Amino acid sequence: MKILIVCGSLREESLTRVLTEIAYKYAKENYDDVEYLDLRKARIKNFEGFEAEYDEATRKTVKSVENSDVFILGCPIYNGLLGSALKNLFEFVDYKALEGGVAGFILKSSGNISFLQVQGQLVALMNYFRVISNPRAVYVIDEDFGMKLKNMKTKERIKRLVSETIKIKQALESFSSKNISY
Repeated sequence: MKILIVCGSLREESLTRVLTEIAYKYAKENYDDVEYLDLRKARIKNFEGFEAEYDEATRKTVKSVENSDVFILGCPIYNGLLGSALKNLFEFVDYKALEGGVAGFILKSSGNISFLQVQGQLVALMNYFRVISNPRAVYVIDEDFGMKLKNMKTKERIKRLVSETIKIKQALESFSSKNISY
């Protein structure tokens, strides 16, 4: 089972990155196949259609996503919408490649507005790819930060999100291995 933690922020000083790095560190300490994708560093190209030619870095990043089973998506909220970098990443992905995956969400906003709206956008995006979404997201606001994370309960919530999302995937694998048809 491959676990992919994605930082969907392009900002240099990103609080979303701080949160996804917590998820990555926890996942790396507790699970085998874990990868971290920072969209600022990956610098994939803008999606211009499937017929366009893309550089090796973009193709490699997309292949990494398509080969993953569990996703922890860190998403900044800008103007009540999910960040464009994360949306752009999934424009490249073959809609059949992620079927059976599971995703959890870490949402970072400046205030307590828009969390459910953006979570709904991410759930709809994952539904398109036939990826099951963990209904428990982690919501974080600016008050939880100074120069570093101040609210230590947030770390525990992130760890719980990672563990629960992986357990959902394990349960799905167990269910499907019993050859139960419905």
